[in-house]
Amino acid sequence: MKKIILSAASLAVAAVASVSVAPTTSEAVPAFARQTGAACLNCHFGAIPRLAQMGREFRMNGFRDTSAELLEDEHLSIPLAFNASLLMKARIRYDDKTGGRDGNIQWPDESALLFGGRFGEHAGGLQEWDVISGEMLGGKFAYVNDLDAGILAFAIGTSDALGAPSIFNDPSNAISRNTRGIQSRSMALSTQPMIHDAATGLGVYGYMNDSIYFAAGLVDAVGGFGNGNADVVQLKNMGNYARAAWLGDVAGFDSIIGVFYAAVDGKGINLDAAVLNSGFNGDGTTADVTGIDLQMQGEVGGNLLGVYMPIVVSASNDVTGFQLYGNYNLTHAAGVQLGFDTATDASGASDVTTNRLILGGWYDLAQNIAINYEYSSTKTDGSSAVAQSILELEYVY
Repeated sequence: MKKIILSAASLAVAAVASVSVAPTTSEAVPAFARQTGAACLNCHFGAIPRLAQMGREFRMNGFRDTSAELLEDEHLSIPLAFNASLLMKARIRYDDKTGGRDGNIQWPDESALLFGGRFGEHAGGLQEWDVISGEMLGGKFAYVNDLDAGILAFAIGTSDALGAPSIFNDPSNAISRNTRGIQSRSMALSTQPMIHDAATGLGVYGYMNDSIYFAAGLVDAVGGFGNGNADVVQLKNMGNYARAAWLGDVAGFDSIIGVFYAAVDGKGINLDAAVLNSGFNGDGTTADVTGIDLQMQGEVGGNLLGVYMPIVVSASNDVTGFQLYGNYNLTHAAGVQLGFDTATDASGASDVTTNRLILGGWYDLAQNIAINYEYSSTKTDGSSAVAQSILELEYVY
């Protein structure tokens, strides 16, 4: 298999880029609070967007649960009100680069109209549109069959940046990019197909005996509709996605332990430069990744603590590594976070390792209005550290 060689410089660029591009927290929307009649933090763990048990079950259930008044008839069961929300982000970003410094204000950093929820007794979904460009950023639909032991669902969807876990309503905050609660993507995952980036796919997922989640389907490493060709994906070129996870209690912590596999064939896809540098060459060479993810959420000292760890075990581009990060609530509305990220590129003559330290915190002006700060320092073998600070205001309505 032909290998894509990432230099130390390109890996450092990918590391910095992974900080500066963050998707909307597209499932932390008040539309769902209005549909369920529950406060935002009933579904979220300590702070938006991390999911607690209620939130992840609502997600896996295809966003169908509701306490709202329904319009019902034969083969019809929808909320009377149209569920929609608006999300906006403003960011102040400051980079301390080699040879100079750079800072800017990004307003809006992101602006999205989100709508969805219950489509019917067995169906639900979510759509996301860019307010400025008018383009559809992503959408997904799930048809859910209720079983005695759990649920079995058919899912189809596309995303510009959230990957296959979003399409299949994955319960884990460790690999679901839009429920992670940290701006910096895993450096190892950010160079892999379909986990923390664009994806379009279809398949099945299930949740059995309140403890086993699984998903399997066909996926491709294109998503959203802004690139002009993401709404047409050739079935013959689609790759595979497989996922299994155990959910349960470990020492009093709500825990998830999972494994994932994704593979994509680059044949016939118009890939941009960023994707080409991430392990695709567009000539049919398969890029794949295998990994493990861990999550533990509970109370320590009377306050909420969440610990998350996605691990890339093997990959066709020979970039492996892990990210370990935690969030701790100091009060019901404020907290701190700490993370360590490492990626090793073994595709060249010698291994090249990049490490990143992440520090940050948040304060919620309201459950749907948050101020987030994150500092990161990234260093690749043989180069100087690159520091970055991001101060963000995010609100959803």
